[in-house]
Amino acid sequence: MRIRLSEHYSKLTLLTMTMMLCSCATLSKEECLTGNWEAIGFSDGAAGYSAARLNSHNKACAKTGVAANYHAWERGRQAGLKQYCTKDNAYQKGKRGYTLNAVCPADMTPLLQRINADGRAYHEAQSQLQQTKRELEQHQEQYRKLRDGDNLEFKSEKEARDYLLSLPETMRIEQQRIIDLQQQINSLQRQYGY
Repeated sequence: MRIRLSEHYSKLTLLTMTMMLCSCATLSKEECLTGNWEAIGFSDGAAGYSAARLNSHNKACAKTGVAANYHAWERGRQAGLKQYCTKDNAYQKGKRGYTLNAVCPADMTPLLQRINADGRAYHEAQSQLQQTKRELEQHQEQYRKLRDGDNLEFKSEKEARDYLLSLPETMRIEQQRIIDLQQQINSLQRQYGY
């Protein structure tokens, strides 16, 4: 029984390792054999990949004996970059916390980077807003419990009372921060028409 169990685990380990190796490949065997390089290039361009992505595709397709068609792939990638290198995409990527890849035309790059930075500022403000709201809720709950006589595991009643007296100012600061962050978010939304 032990031998069979050991064989089972060995097969499972081999299968897991194979799946992990396959998941690293940029293209499947079928994609390599189909070889629609212009469509693959378009997809890569729309995702913001640089020309170095083709090396990864060549490695993925090496086992099938297929080499990438550079010209078709690059033609597709350039068409895809027209979707990637837009103001809307730069802002949306920033809103999700991502930096725009350095693949756009030099004359567009400064504007797209600024727009992407505004999107990242929106993302950061949203994150801070959610964190501050959670902290405010936690302090409001602590305030309510302390006011109702709960010591909240403070060492002494004096410590609990001092903390209770400090909470209104802490909550006031958090409420103002929420207002400021919301105004920053609203300003960015108006600026970009969202």
